[in-house]
Amino acid sequence: MPVLGKRPELIRLQKAFEAEAGTFPDLSLSILYFSQERIPADRTFRKPNHQIMLWQYYGQLDGSEESTKRMFESMQSSNIAMAGLRGCQFSCCALLEGEPTAHFIRMAQRAGNIFSDRECDRIKLHAINDFASNFPPSTNGKPISCSNSNRLAIWLNHVLHHLGRTHPRYLMEAKIDIDPYAASLSAIDAMLATTKPKVATSSTFDTRRFRVALSFPGEHRPFVRAVAEHLKNDLGHDSVFYDNDYVAELARPNLDVLLQRIYHDNSDLIVVFLCGDYIAKEWCGLEWRAIRNIIKQRRDATVMLLRLDQAQVPGLFGIDGYIDVENWSPAQTAEAIMTRLRSDDVQSE
Repeated sequence: MPVLGKRPELIRLQKAFEAEAGTFPDLSLSILYFSQERIPADRTFRKPNHQIMLWQYYGQLDGSEESTKRMFESMQSSNIAMAGLRGCQFSCCALLEGEPTAHFIRMAQRAGNIFSDRECDRIKLHAINDFASNFPPSTNGKPISCSNSNRLAIWLNHVLHHLGRTHPRYLMEAKIDIDPYAASLSAIDAMLATTKPKVATSSTFDTRRFRVALSFPGEHRPFVRAVAEHLKNDLGHDSVFYDNDYVAELARPNLDVLLQRIYHDNSDLIVVFLCGDYIAKEWCGLEWRAIRNIIKQRRDATVMLLRLDQAQVPGLFGIDGYIDVENWSPAQTAEAIMTRLRSDDVQSE
């Protein structure tokens, strides 16, 4: 699951779910399966409780006029928002029971909001595919299903897919033998593991591609260092080129050649912190040559200009767009850079 820009929120969620799981809450999660022939057996539900539809499997549409007509009649006679689609072969609901129910719902909805619409569609597809994998392969028709887009349902489907508990062979009820907080924590741990920073090695440094490379004069190092920390939290340590993180790798002859390669060829986005001190510095001047060449090649989308003051910068024209960050915080500046990284222009370069 893509997590670009989501790492800080995932870490906050990880801490929150870990704290709740550590209290061993009296909360249970059950999965209820309804079919045309059977409904879950009557039993007493603990209070408080909450039941939510996760998905429905209508069946296979063979393309015949009769089956198509039957499906559309079901859709027209259904109150999908309230009760789902009529005529489905199987419906799946999640049942939460216990005193922390309302609190878990709030946390799960927040966790579900971390996914984009496209990621939500993928999660819903996983849930249906996990269930449909119980059926023997068939070429008689196309499987039809619908899923709940509520963020609680999205999160529960994601957690269940992570646990591998989404296809219990048509059991009437499947009680998950782990509390929902701990299950959610496990899913978040797995997401964070995919973004764990890798350790840099000198053998790969020359050809490493950075998501962001920062070019700045040393006078503004404290500010840029803080910006870099925010970016590394979002992107991972080895996705951001900030010179002090690579002191050993940069201690070599012909450093000018390596720096021009990093800025000219090996970075998705070059962020330039412009000010009166910038061009006066030897290394900044070298980096600026590579950056100006990128602009001349009309690769404008790979360069982001940030002004730390209003001093004149040779080679920068009035028509060149920039952001004035003189009074911005490092967090605001990093968020602007992340917004630029998410843009189609940068991703398509």
